[in-house]
Amino acid sequence: MAPSNNSTPTPPPVAATIHIYRGLMDRATTWRTRIDNPTNWAILTCGATVSFVLNDVKHSHAVLLLVMLFTLMFLTIEARRTRYYDLWSSWLRLLETEYLAPILQDNCVTADDTWQELIVRDLGYPHFKATSWHMIRRRLRDNYMVIYLFLLLSWLLKLISHPATNPLRCVGDTFVCHAAVGPIPGQIVLMVVLGFYLLLALATLSGYPSHEPSVEVLSRERTLQKLVSPLQQPVSRRSWHPAPTSAPDDSSHHGD
Repeated sequence: MAPSNNSTPTPPPVAATIHIYRGLMDRATTWRTRIDNPTNWAILTCGATVSFVLNDVKHSHAVLLLVMLFTLMFLTIEARRTRYYDLWSSWLRLLETEYLAPILQDNCVTADDTWQELIVRDLGYPHFKATSWHMIRRRLRDNYMVIYLFLLLSWLLKLISHPATNPLRCVGDTFVCHAAVGPIPGQIVLMVVLGFYLLLALATLSGYPSHEPSVEVLSRERTLQKLVSPLQQPVSRRSWHPAPTSAPDDSSHHGD
């Protein structure tokens, strides 16, 4: 809101602020629901695929390798949706720490605080508060590493319990021979899978000691840091406005 010329600070419009809070809460709740959908898709896909592959000796283990790659798509979709949820939730958390908490504590809110400038700027020109890589690592820690471990164990069980689908290319009935996929030798397939899971493990463990809580329970200082971080990325790649349009100067109306 515009600053008042009186010495007494004018409180922000409570009714408008409450409606803004309710609208942001509804948006954040909707995106929070959408976050779990890719995880459900990944679980259903993995469960159906494992049941299909282990059900018959003739079913190739290569289907599980394809599902491992297919799950990356679910992970990418979920990370993108989590970035949007983090955006709406950061605004909600800012209102809770800078607006609602002072009302409950002191029964007043000081006008023209820094947090009002931050949220006005961000509403006019939204920026993601976390990178895609950060959200990918977070979703790996939360859900997807367990899914990938389930796929790995199912794949190893398939190689151990079932014979090779193309015995003519196998020198002997060995574990490595069973891992062959068409003309690709089993040694190469095992090395690729091992490298893939090594990358997943590194991505999951990287930055783990500094793992911060969810945005809903961030401290006041950490919430403000997220809104002023220079690493923020614009939601849209198109150039909108470099900054929100400033309010007209009140001095031009003093002569009326």
